Amino acid sequence: MNLGEALLESAIDIAERAGSVALSYFRQKILIEMKENMTPVTVADKKTEEFIRNEIAQRYSEHGILGEEFENSGLDREFVWTIDPIDGTRSFIRGIPLWGTLLGLLHRGEPVLGVMVLPAINETYSAAHGLGAFCNGVPIHASPVHKLESAVVSMGDVNCFESSGRQALLKKLQERAELCRGYTDCFGHSLVFRGAVDVMVDPLVSIWDVAPLAVIAKESGGDYFDLETGQSTIRGKSFVTCNSMLKQQLLDLAK
Repeated sequence: MNLGEALLESAIDIAERAGSVALSYFRQKILIEMKENMTPVTVADKKTEEFIRNEIAQRYSEHGILGEEFENSGLDREFVWTIDPIDGTRSFIRGIPLWGTLLGLLHRGEPVLGVMVLPAINETYSAAHGLGAFCNGVPIHASPVHKLESAVVSMGDVNCFESSGRQALLKKLQERAELCRGYTDCFGHSLVFRGAVDVMVDPLVSIWDVAPLAVIAKESGGDYFDLETGQSTIRGKSFVTCNSMLKQQLLDLAK
């Protein structure tokens, strides 16, 4: 087993166990707070991230950590883990099972490993650079659809298109694609990785939302980019995953 395989096996173990922590709070009565950016956070978010941080500290004390809910550390180190304990907290709060626990690994600032656990539907997506992409251990691949007119497009919250000034793109997608549907948060991206939908557009994101997904996108034969630069970056304000044949058509549409 090489380093990448060992790290991926460890990351899957941590993320799945963390997902079980989050799941233990799902559809239970829990306190909901609002952060300064007016997004919700719960005890489930905090306890899940605490679990992941403790596991990383025990196994990889020399690595840095970049997480959503707590102070970051060691961001200048060679390896840095990214943590989103519950991607889709609003869904989690409302008892909708399409939320996930995300764990990624950056090497010198670039994503090399990603794990996405969807605990409520018992799915684990995983990938590491050069090792392929999997769901519950079974290889997955992005779709072969090569025209946007035949594509199924998933998207994040419509309000995010408005607040990011992307209303025109939303309208163009609705007019051009075969279908536009709101399979939101990381679940929407999981559908791209397994070829169930062809495009997922997130108009507003943070690095911990997308770092793990970038690796899974590439390893499943797909691609990713941000709408501002059109580059494959995890540091943009937006994030799009798609099969590789649709990328240029989407970039042209976003101009």
